[in-house]
Amino acid sequence: MKRRDFLRAASVPAAATTAAATTSGLGVAQEGSDGGGGGTETVTVGPGGSLVFSPGTDEPLRIAPGTTVEFVWESDNHNIVVESQPEDAGWGGHEPLENTGFTYEHTFETLGTYEYYCEPHRSAGMVGTIEVVENPDAGGGGGGGGGEKELHSFGVPIHAHWVGAATILGIIVTIIFTFYVLKYGESAHTGTGRNS
Repeated sequence: MKRRDFLRAASVPAAATTAAATTSGLGVAQEGSDGGGGGTETVTVGPGGSLVFSPGTDEPLRIAPGTTVEFVWESDNHNIVVESQPEDAGWGGHEPLENTGFTYEHTFETLGTYEYYCEPHRSAGMVGTIEVVENPDAGGGGGGGGGEKELHSFGVPIHAHWVGAATILGIIVTIIFTFYVLKYGESAHTGTGRNS
């Protein structure tokens, strides 16, 4: 069998098999991700001695349902009092005053807006908002709206992106090479099959 015939017969199924393997491999990585919630976000309470929740005070923290928010105290004498929340939600906040190093977490399941404040510092503007939405990456906001994002924030480890990009590049190079060989013929060191 001539090289041209072999490449013609083998290139299309090989490219299709590689593409299918790449697609299914990336699908598994996405399936195991926390794209539908289930991840963890951190809100710092009084970072650097300031009277804010970060994120939450300057802009709302936007999260998907099932996300756990960990509140981390970075200064003293703060608490979390729930001002308003969706009707079916049962978030109680954390009303005892706590100091630096304390952590508290809650998993938000119900869609809607949660507003809260620090009781001793409410008059100083220490209020926060959490928005639980189906697609937190679609709009603006603290949990990740517009702007540049890190690859790991999409729920797929960075190495999977590189594997996918390298596989796609390999497919493209194979197709270009096959086209070149088919268009310009056989190697100069092989016969053309014609009698001289």
